[in-house]
Amino acid sequence: MGALLVGLSYAKALSFAINKPLVGVNHIEGHIASNYITYKELEPPFICVMMSGGNTQIVYVKDYVTFEVLGKTRDDAIRRGF
Repeated sequence: MGALLVGLSYAKALSFAINKPLVGVNHIEGHIASNYITYKELEPPFICVMMSGGNTQIVYVKDYVTFEVLGKTRDDAIRRGF
């Protein structure tokens, strides 16, 4: 949590110093949206398994801006093995 607070404080200070707006972005939604870069044919609705750090979420992506978390872990991530 400390690293997130330091990063946010730095972003706020930088935004103020260069007189630019600070735009908040939902980290989890960003992970989901990044799929559109790799899979250009991907269109909602679909089910997405999102893994970030130590967390996993199963998300129903209803449309490009509407998400429903169907299930999630806390401080535990599924692993893919090959």
